[in-house]
Amino acid sequence: MTTPQSTDLRVRPARSADVPEIVDLVQAAYRGEGGWTTEAHLVAGARTHDEEVRGMLADEAVTLLVAELDETVGAPGPVARVVGCCYTRREAPDAEGLVRAELGLFAVHPTAQSRGLGRKLLTAQTELLAEDGVDVLMIQVLQSRPELHAWYERHGFVRTGIALPFPGDPDRLAVAGLGMDVMERSLRR
Repeated sequence: MTTPQSTDLRVRPARSADVPEIVDLVQAAYRGEGGWTTEAHLVAGARTHDEEVRGMLADEAVTLLVAELDETVGAPGPVARVVGCCYTRREAPDAEGLVRAELGLFAVHPTAQSRGLGRKLLTAQTELLAEDGVDVLMIQVLQSRPELHAWYERHGFVRTGIALPFPGDPDRLAVAGLGMDVMERSLRR
């Protein structure tokens, strides 16, 4: 299924009713065979599950957004479907007084990729964070993904030089020792 070009995108806070769609979307984007963001060749298994997403919704430090497209699919009116999501987890101020937030679960469904939806979702999230006093947005990007690093760099992120171990079960990795590169983006105006 492809997404028509004439659609309206709306970014809104996620609701508990969105959880199944979020899980399916994230699995398709991270572990599916389509789309340019797949990690199926590097990491096996599910990327997320219902309990993790529900935990995000219950966490006051987390902002979980979804991108929803309104489409007309042979129906008398628009039909909305979740095609993107991302969360941020706000941290307490550090010793220098900087407030950071971690970006994660950032996904656009493969059928809707390469149309600027990720940029729009990231912009909505960064605007909310900046208004809420967050100074720095950080993300962990899987190593061996130069196209993802380049995308984040085009959107204001810089490499910190910090690499962290893969946060999940290392037996799921197709490349032993693969880790995560930390990237950051200043939100100060």
